[in-house]
Amino acid sequence: MNHHQDEIDALMRRIVDLSDESLVLLSQYISFLKWQEEQWHSPELWEDVRDEEVVWVYDLIDHFSESRQAATVDMKGMEVKVAAASCEGLIRPAIWQHPPVAGEGVIEYQVDTPLELDALKFKFAAGVRDGALLSEDNQVAFRIRVNGRLIWSHLKKEAGWDDFLIDLPTLTGQTMVIQLITDALGNSRWNWAVWGEPRILGLLRT
Repeated sequence: MNHHQDEIDALMRRIVDLSDESLVLLSQYISFLKWQEEQWHSPELWEDVRDEEVVWVYDLIDHFSESRQAATVDMKGMEVKVAAASCEGLIRPAIWQHPPVAGEGVIEYQVDTPLELDALKFKFAAGVRDGALLSEDNQVAFRIRVNGRLIWSHLKKEAGWDDFLIDLPTLTGQTMVIQLITDALGNSRWNWAVWGEPRILGLLRT
C-alpha cells in the first residue's frame, strides 16, 4: 500500500508541472485508460442498450457539414458525401466514403459531449453498396479512431451491411475527436464504402 501511495505522490509532483494544454491531454488519456479497464474487467457491462438509457444523440449525418475530410496520402479517388445507400437491397441514410487510391480517407468530427453522461456508445453499420465487385484480393478496410487512437477496425469483401454497437472512451464533458476511416489496401476499385446511420449515443444508467 505504501509503495502504491509513493507512486501516486511521485506522479502528482510531475503533474503539477504540466502546462494547461498537457493537462487536457492527460485528462483525455486517463479517460481512455479507464475505458480500457472497463472493457477488460466488465466486457458484458454495456452489452444491451435500452431506449430509456439514451439521453443524448449526436447524429453524424446531421452534422456532416461540420466535419473535415482529408487523406493521409492524396485525396485522388475519394468520394465523400451524404446520400441514401442500398446494401443487399436495404436502403439506409449513409455517409459515402470511397477511399482514395493510396492511403486512408478520413472524415473527422469534433464532438462536445455532455458532462452528466455515464457512458458513450457508437451505433452504425459498415457497408459496401450494391453492385460492387469485391473479392479476396480487393477488400476495403473500415476503421475508427478517437483522439488519435485506433479503437475499432473491420474488413469487408462483399456488398451488404454489418451492424455494430461499440463502446467509446469515457470522454463525457470533453471534446471528442472521432474519425471515420476507409482504406483501399492498395486496390480502390469497387470500394463503394458507406457508413449507415452513424450515431453517438450518450447513456445514463439507472
